[in-house]
Amino acid sequence: MENNPKDLEIKKLKKEISISSIKQYGFILLFVAEIIFIAFMFAQFFNIKNPFSQTYADNKVAVIHVNQEITSSFIERLIKSVEDIKEDKSYKALLVDVSSPGGSPTASQEFAEYLKDLNKTMPVTMYIDSIAASGAYYIASAIKPVNANKNAIVGSIGVIMPHYNAGKLAQKLGIKEDTITAGKFKQPFSLLKEMSKENKTYIENSLLKPAYKNFVEDVANNRNLPVKKIEEFAQGRIYIANMPKVQGILVDKITNLFKLKKEMKKSLGDVDFVTIGKPPISKSFFHVLFQESLQTLLGKEMEIK
Repeated sequence: MENNPKDLEIKKLKKEISISSIKQYGFILLFVAEIIFIAFMFAQFFNIKNPFSQTYADNKVAVIHVNQEITSSFIERLIKSVEDIKEDKSYKALLVDVSSPGGSPTASQEFAEYLKDLNKTMPVTMYIDSIAASGAYYIASAIKPVNANKNAIVGSIGVIMPHYNAGKLAQKLGIKEDTITAGKFKQPFSLLKEMSKENKTYIENSLLKPAYKNFVEDVANNRNLPVKKIEEFAQGRIYIANMPKVQGILVDKITNLFKLKKEMKKSLGDVDFVTIGKPPISKSFFHVLFQESLQTLLGKEMEIK
């Protein structure tokens, strides 16, 4: 039986309407997907959490990572991150995860004092991950107990100011220094000549020894130990955290991050650990020592190591 031309026309029209509807739904779905994607990227960029998500509980522990060279700008960012969440009552404590080879004595002391003050109102837990040397140990010593991974490097309590003499190389290249100064000790050392004994004594007495004294005294005070006891471990040496000689002196407890978090959950309840701030890439102890020396060669100020 042949199809009626009218029936064929109706079928054709229905097919076209169906295809058109599918296209319209496709465009709508695509549009919705684009809106969701843009919203997701916006939330990621501005660090906005999904209010309907169950990822973050009412009880949270803020986690900060001290895992780069200690500088004033880095410490300012860490303090700002903590200050931003202090008024949020859902944060019950702060976990400080240290993995840094050290840096500025001023920045280290600033953050150590900040953590001690914070600990009066918000419990602070200290954990040494892979390394807390020099300025980073300055910070770690501020909170008791000092928890550490058994393979973590600790110590390196001391002060260093590298100096290089490139005078002979400068002569070969035809470079001659012609600096003008007013004041006997205005330029105690130069890249192009050997430092005199008088200037070395001046630098030691005016910079290195006072900074070293402050460092040792603050660590001794933080650890509730006599200065003489800390001085035994303050000759620039580094130690592995589980060495018996440093137990109770530089380190209180050997553990790992998983166990430590588990213990914190027992004492604080069912808490979520939320990293605040963006943790930067950690650098090795020896990498930073080389970097510090190079920067000092180019005119950087004293660091504690």
